[in-house]
Amino acid sequence: MSRKKQETKVLCPGCGTEFAIADKEFAATGTVIGKNSDLGTVYPVVAGHNSPAGLPKGARERIEALRGAGVDVSCLFAMQGAEGGEYIASNKDGKLTILDDNDPIFGSIMAQGTVPNNRLFRRWVMAQMFHMMSYTHYREKEPAGVTEMIHRKGYDYQWKMLLNELHAQMKMEHKDITGFAERNRWFNRDVVLAIASDYVNALKKHVGNLETRKCKGVPYKRIHGRNIFVEDLQSKLYYPLSIAITHIRHALDATQLYNAVRQFNDRRIRLPWGTPQSKAWMDAYKGAGAFFTMQNLIRFHSCTAVNDRGRRLDKYQSLAFLSAKAEEYKNGEGWRLLAVLKKMLADNNINIKKKMAAWRKK
Repeated sequence: MSRKKQETKVLCPGCGTEFAIADKEFAATGTVIGKNSDLGTVYPVVAGHNSPAGLPKGARERIEALRGAGVDVSCLFAMQGAEGGEYIASNKDGKLTILDDNDPIFGSIMAQGTVPNNRLFRRWVMAQMFHMMSYTHYREKEPAGVTEMIHRKGYDYQWKMLLNELHAQMKMEHKDITGFAERNRWFNRDVVLAIASDYVNALKKHVGNLETRKCKGVPYKRIHGRNIFVEDLQSKLYYPLSIAITHIRHALDATQLYNAVRQFNDRRIRLPWGTPQSKAWMDAYKGAGAFFTMQNLIRFHSCTAVNDRGRRLDKYQSLAFLSAKAEEYKNGEGWRLLAVLKKMLADNNINIKKKMAAWRKK
């Protein structure tokens, strides 16, 4: 069987632009190129171009691109060469090595570029935050606000979100140390314990408000389709939850924490849709949303921060400033990052609604 002849294409190694070539073959110095040359895709040598296509030139830019592509960069750092050039060095396992342009680690950048696609976590979070910050009710002039938009998701949303988050952390813990630390800052064992405790308190309040019925003179409650005698509420309803909370408290890693929360959720009785969400969860949700939105704005949308002294920072200083703020507000004050986010948007003259409209056009 004859092999199908492939069309010859010549692509720029820097940007991927396809060069125009003649329909018929013609001779060049040492090379014969034409659409019918059966050469496939050809990447010509370009003077002054040393790096593979799509690979940032600066060391710090490359490290940021790797982080954006989901690579653990905790062991990487930028260093200055003897002749002034920049290099990426690795101290993994205590061994110092210099990465060259052809190192396999850069394959993740080449595969998807330095700008993440719509499915990546940070981009999704930013879209959600922008929606909640800008949504305006019909015939209203002012946005509803982030708090109201979160409440509108209903009580059970926090458990669905929490399980998804902990499952993601379980997969990241040993593969992406930096990414894991950034997400575990907001949703961790202490926060989960507070959420579970809030649930038990809300459950007791809900059960207390239910009608007390009697069977042969013995009081009972009908709870989510189950009839439980009042005297058995502790042993049949609250004690199993208490055991699950103990497992959460003693979780030693992300896997144990996820399994303990899943066990708690399996024993959990659904509360009414309008039950207030846990304050601990709400704060972590706001903090994580604001943090990853700002991180995405700095990395991929040319935004920079203005620090507390009014000084405009560069990209890398802005990322450090954001991390410092996140550490400052991580224990119950994540909501304060919303103010930092609003200030960053104002400092960079970003109108959320216009930004979202531009994305929709794309």
